[in-house]
Amino acid sequence: MGLFTKTPKPNPKITFEGIEFTFHRDDEWWEFTYRGTEFISFGPALILPTKAQLDSILSTLESLMPELRIRLEKGLSEWSDGKLDDGEKYSVDVREFAKDGTFSVSWFDGASWGDMGAEYTIKGQVIVDESWGD
Repeated sequence: MGLFTKTPKPNPKITFEGIEFTFHRDDEWWEFTYRGTEFISFGPALILPTKAQLDSILSTLESLMPELRIRLEKGLSEWSDGKLDDGEKYSVDVREFAKDGTFSVSWFDGASWGDMGAEYTIKGQVIVDESWGD
């Protein structure tokens, strides 16, 4: 470490009802894990869903998972040589949830996908939008 180099500050964290929330100051987004699922919210302000709302989101996600996997597999076959169950992860974006009940699920990091990703927007237990990109 150089003479004039500062040690980077750790990202701020808040713990509420047993859930640890981390604010990533470099890109201004929040991250937390609830019941094994990663949640994110972009922007400096976090409007936190209640635990009942988080449970509802997870229930909806669980019921839509077969359809999400079918769409993901179809998209991978159209966009790349990527395959499903290749180490991919997903996170749930709750940035718009308080405003209109919408949340998004982003899939990423499949070993054969490169930097390809897919996002599905869900409202009222229905997938209302799908987008792909890298």
